[in-house]
Amino acid sequence: MANPIEEFARERGIKFLMHFTKLTNLGAILQRGLVTRDVLVLEGNVDALNDQYRYDHTDAICLSIGFPNYRMFYRLRQENQGTDWVVVAVNPSALWELPCAFCSANAAAGHVSAIPIEDRKTIAAFRGMYADYGDKTRAQLGIKDGLPTNPQAEVLMLRGVPPSYILGVWVQSTTMQAMIKELYPGLQVVAAPGLFSYRSDYAHWKANA
Repeated sequence: MANPIEEFARERGIKFLMHFTKLTNLGAILQRGLVTRDVLVLEGNVDALNDQYRYDHTDAICLSIGFPNYRMFYRLRQENQGTDWVVVAVNPSALWELPCAFCSANAAAGHVSAIPIEDRKTIAAFRGMYADYGDKTRAQLGIKDGLPTNPQAEVLMLRGVPPSYILGVWVQSTTMQAMIKELYPGLQVVAAPGLFSYRSDYAHWKANA
């Protein structure tokens, strides 16, 4: 019997999950995958963390579907001037093969974190990422079928992501593309400056926190 989460992901045409990180973390990610916050803290590797504080009350890895959470990505790049970043591509099969929770907005938002994790693991929660959000309708936003409605919607990978799910990385320039290809021969590296900008429906969300 087909997995309903897999069926819905295919129905929406989801091709990639995304996780932005500092270039300095890439070697470890390719070796170990994306490991949870509690593992990094236990190892004393807090420099690998994007956020020093977690307000979603989990140790999970945060992934976006189809486009990075540009609001958070922009803030982190502003706070870390001179740091190179990459966007890691994760196989969408992680959605139905690994333990995860679906969040229709930022996982740290009070109305999201108040929902029990078990309730966010369901196909209903996954579908909820693609429902109209407040006064925002998908027809109004004009976004692709594969993108969640809210640009800050995310998937929490509750036990991390093994390295076998890593498909490659996107980078901001062809210069960085060449550099990373030299550092990691065989790694799929794509220059995609658009992913380091904002989503096409940015204007609709400017006033939203």
